[in-house]
Amino acid sequence: MKVKEIGSPENTTFKVFLKLTRARGIKKYEMALLAGPKQTSEVIRDFPDKCTGIIFSARHEPPAGPATHEIPSYRLSPELFRQIDIFDTGHPVLLVRVEPFPLWDDVACPSGCTLCIPFQDPANVGAAIRSAAAFGVSRIVVMKEAAHPFLPKALRVAGSAIFRVPVFEGPSLDRFRVSDKPVIALSQKGKDIGDYRFPPAFYLIPGLEGPGLPNHLKKATLLSIPMERHVESLNAALATGIALYLWQSERKLKTRQVL
Repeated sequence: MKVKEIGSPENTTFKVFLKLTRARGIKKYEMALLAGPKQTSEVIRDFPDKCTGIIFSARHEPPAGPATHEIPSYRLSPELFRQIDIFDTGHPVLLVRVEPFPLWDDVACPSGCTLCIPFQDPANVGAAIRSAAAFGVSRIVVMKEAAHPFLPKALRVAGSAIFRVPVFEGPSLDRFRVSDKPVIALSQKGKDIGDYRFPPAFYLIPGLEGPGLPNHLKKATLLSIPMERHVESLNAALATGIALYLWQSERKLKTRQVL
């Protein structure tokens, strides 16, 4: 394994690493930082083609194993590594490839659930992506309002799930129009989701954390998750996970009934 040593904050490669904490840098260099031992191990094992480098401290042993042998390695001084290890994991950080998302196309809507993510909080974006992978969503459409899904906080939550579901770039919610597929939106003013029967293909749109849904989407099928009266609302990513679980449960029930 060939290791590049970096000890100066003026090093060009190190400066690029620092820029990967922002969406602009991720888009420019088409790379992102993935932290956490479990997350990095999963991606190295299941998606080695997405790995473009391993960053570790001079206090670490170089990553070993056949999966990491061909991945470029960067050994930073402890002071520089702390600036890259922004979650203070104490473990090597993985550089992953970020390919531009294809543009969303309403015409090619697959069966199942297409999840639209409008969240501005990167952690909520990551949690929604993780739920989408866990419950078998067909594809994800990242709306214009959303935080970049490869931001460090989003990627730390999503982990390898970011590579397990097709992700598309979508318009803003204000410009989101669907021709012939049902649109389901989560809203406190909607009907009880427990009484709803999901169609074979549909779009699921959770509300924005702050402003909620734009007016034209309030004409969609509005569903709510019942709560106790003293609770004002659920976290947006949590509500998304509950809705996807209910959809998956109904889908499995129909499969068993057919068999």
